[in-house]
Amino acid sequence: MPTLAASPRLLAALGLAASLASGCSDPTPAEPPPPPPTDERCPGPGISKGPWSLRADRTSAVVRWEACRQGVAGGVVFTPEGGGDAREATSTVTTYEVTTTRKAVLDPSAPPDEAGTYWTHEAVLSGLTPGACVDYHLAADPAAKGRVCAAKPDGADLRFLAIGDTNPGLNRITQKVLDQVLPMGPDFTLHGGDIQYYDSGLETYASWFPAMRPLLAQGAFFPALGNHELEVPEEYEAYYRRFFGGAGFDGAGDHYRFESGGVWFFSLDTEQPLGIASEQGIWLAESLADAASKPGYRFSVVFLHKPIVTCGDKSDDPATRAELEPLFVQHGVRLVIQAHMHGYERFAFPDLTWITTGGGGASLANVDENIDRPICAMRAASGTVRHAVILDATGKTLSGEVIDDKGTVWDTFVLDGP
Repeated sequence: MPTLAASPRLLAALGLAASLASGCSDPTPAEPPPPPPTDERCPGPGISKGPWSLRADRTSAVVRWEACRQGVAGGVVFTPEGGGDAREATSTVTTYEVTTTRKAVLDPSAPPDEAGTYWTHEAVLSGLTPGACVDYHLAADPAAKGRVCAAKPDGADLRFLAIGDTNPGLNRITQKVLDQVLPMGPDFTLHGGDIQYYDSGLETYASWFPAMRPLLAQGAFFPALGNHELEVPEEYEAYYRRFFGGAGFDGAGDHYRFESGGVWFFSLDTEQPLGIASEQGIWLAESLADAASKPGYRFSVVFLHKPIVTCGDKSDDPATRAELEPLFVQHGVRLVIQAHMHGYERFAFPDLTWITTGGGGASLANVDENIDRPICAMRAASGTVRHAVILDATGKTLSGEVIDDKGTVWDTFVLDGP
């Protein structure tokens, strides 16, 4: 057969095809696809706030967190403290649209609370052992972790923390207080309200959560509503209610109760009427009587924001005290914890003690501003000091230790139960 001579044009075309084929068969693996786009509002794992825990009872607890992207994994992996088999709880998700961006006008380094769509996750850790603690982390980010303890069985010792008026953007004073008290190992925290201060110009919720991470990781967080949770129009719904609503049990609105070891805790809302004829007052009377009737009942602790008894603030309310105090004494309330006034006070009455613990980091107030009030004759201790209170329930006794940001003990007290 005669040999056909290839034309120069054909040879060039064949060379180009070979070159392209060689490029397509390159054995070098392709680059992995880029990660999802992120911005300052939404870090890599997609977790923008949290986690934190609340609503702990003897067999379960709730873990809540905020995601800034849709589809972030909703699992919480939890393991008995000290070791054991890991389990995973799946979250339910609620979408929320934040409509207004808020900034810390005096601290440009504080991340803003940006408008946008957010996904609030809530997972129930069930099957817990009464009194036992678990370590947990988010499936979406193992570095996002914490600890929560189930409520104690009847009669067990318990240790808890009381603090109010935290302002971690102000010279890190709140963090210094926490450095002194958290190593003492409280199982949970009672917060007296004014959790975060937009008015200070120094912080946002986006900066508050990282600053308060050590506290939130320590155990369940039980707040009382403060007036500074209502500073801007959207704050209550967009932040306080979404993050901390439903912290306890049984109440409507922002009053609730919970129990541990036979000690009952009642969070009251001082932004609503407190008299015994009010909705909140009726609930309180019924709930106190119910708690006192329970087997294993030891005593109760009430915590709220604006003080009813104080020498340092205008919110002193003798009429409400006259209505509530007989109810408290009747049903075995041993301690009322107040905040709002930025300092420390302890009032020792024969059957009931009131303390003000509003020194959690905000600017200090004058604890003697209204020292001429007759009630001030019953004030046993006070101090213009940043502080928190460690409280221990042992048997029928409740003891307290007031510790400042340098580790100094300012006051101690021991209250005998009924």
